[in-house]
This record gives sequence, C-alpha cells and structure tokens, in this order.
Amino acid sequence: MQITEVSVIGIRSAMIDLVAADSSLRLRLFPMIHFGMPEFYVQVAKRLRDCGLVVAEGWDRPSSTGYAYMLAARITGQRGAKALVSQDIDYASLGIPVIWPDGLGQLARHKRGLGVLGWLDVVLFTPILTVSMVLGGRDWLLRARMEINDNTKARLRFGSRILIDERDAKLLAALEKIYQQHRDEDVTVAVVFGAGHIAAVVRGLNSRYGYRGISGEWLSVIDF
Repeated sequence: MQITEVSVIGIRSAMIDLVAADSSLRLRLFPMIHFGMPEFYVQVAKRLRDCGLVVAEGWDRPSSTGYAYMLAARITGQRGAKALVSQDIDYASLGIPVIWPDGLGQLARHKRGLGVLGWLDVVLFTPILTVSMVLGGRDWLLRARMEINDNTKARLRFGSRILIDERDAKLLAALEKIYQQHRDEDVTVAVVFGAGHIAAVVRGLNSRYGYRGISGEWLSVIDF
C-alpha cells in the first residue's frame, strides 16, 4: 500500500480508510509531511471535522521540525519552496476530542506559536538541513526519502529507538486502547502522524485486528 508518493510534479499523501471485518470502528489515516503547501493542511483540517476522535502527533502547536525544513528549503532555493509553510493544524478549533500519544498534549495549553522548545529545535536543526540541501542542489526535495509504503521501516542515523520505535509503540498502544473501548461503535478515528509512523500503524493494526485499507484519496503536499 502506497502512503506517500514522490514524482517530478510533486509530493502527495494518501488519506486512507482502514476497516476490520469484526469491528464497526473505522480508522482514517492522514500521513503527514511536516512542511508543505498551506492548502494541504486546510484540506486535512476540513476532513478531520468528519471524524469523531483524533489521534495526533506531538502537541497542539505548529511543527518545529516542519518549520526547520521549510526555512532550509527557502534559504537554499529548493524548487517550490516559496509556497511552503510548516504544518500548523489548530486542533482546538476542530471541536473534536484529541488524544496525544506522545504525552505532550497538555504542554501546549492551546497556545499558538512554536514555544521555547520548538524554537530550540529550529535553531539546532535548520543549519544541518541547510547544509544537506546545499550539497543536494535545488532538487533535494525530489530526491529526499519521502516516498513511503506500508512495508517501509523508517530509520534515522541517530535516535531511531527513541524518535521512531518508542513513539510507534506508544501510538499503537493508544490505538489498541481505542479499539478495545470503541470496537462496536460506528465512529471514525483520525490518525494524524508523520508518514513513517503511519506505515507502522498499517502493519500493526493489520496483524493485531485484521484492519485493511478499503479506500484512499490523494492530497497534494508539495508541487514542484
């Protein structure tokens, strides 16, 4: 199952519905790229309002990682970078319950802006990304490893256990709890996480409860 797609025309993300034969609970997956066109995040927020519960990454603030990517892309003149913004979905405005598996939800207190920790992330991360993009040329985004399938196992040079494996485990534990509590309810649960984490969700829910994809809709994230 393809989760994100990278081509010469841009990057797309697949909104995917998962269902299981013995449950009325539907999962709607939103694989996120943390920086993209503002229209992408508007479309995601619009579709979230059709759901009864949201499971979201991080906290209710703009993405500092996405801001660092966006800033580095603009500094290095990446193709299409002028139209990009960092991920910023105002979950508090949706009027829908939100669960934060990372345990950071209460830190935001529904304030806008990156916050001190977010700006620290930007200061540390932007120079590294800028150097990488300078070396990679103006087509760095096209060649970056942003194409994800359900069998993709995300890995980082440093910190994979904490930043990927442990967070995947927390996310799946939260979804397992939701399944046990609401499996017989006709409700749609949105999962809004980075695309690499969504791949782990697809594998985990299929092996544990038999969930499979029945429909999808491509949303444009970045146009080159």
